[in-house]
Amino acid sequence: MPQATDLVIKNGAAVDKTFTLYSPAAGDSSLATWKLKEGTIGSVFPALTMLARSSGGTDRNVSIKLRVPSSYTDAVTGLTNVGSAFEMNVTVSVPGNYPEAKKDDAVAFASNLMGLAFTKAVIRDALSAT
Repeated sequence: MPQATDLVIKNGAAVDKTFTLYSPAAGDSSLATWKLKEGTIGSVFPALTMLARSSGGTDRNVSIKLRVPSSYTDAVTGLTNVGSAFEMNVTVSVPGNYPEAKKDDAVAFASNLMGLAFTKAVIRDALSAT
């Protein structure tokens, strides 16, 4: 299994942000959790989770979730409140009989797809690619 560590991810201004590892996965079918400790209260910290598990036989699934909540200050109490949240859920399936020789290209296609300006534009406003 890959070693869980803090993750450095660039934000919208291309500034490195460190998502701190809160809890590594305890094994197969266990959730690993990271948080970006930015905000006035923990419930507005952006969070990332990953879960890898068997999906039957030798097939595997990986689920990745990114949640970036918004916040606002209550004008009366002065307290920070949690607002709406951007959420991304990605599930990757790797069949047990998928050729080893094809895996590196598949991973590159998937990860580079998420980095494309086109994909970012679709995700940014959650609009269909027409």
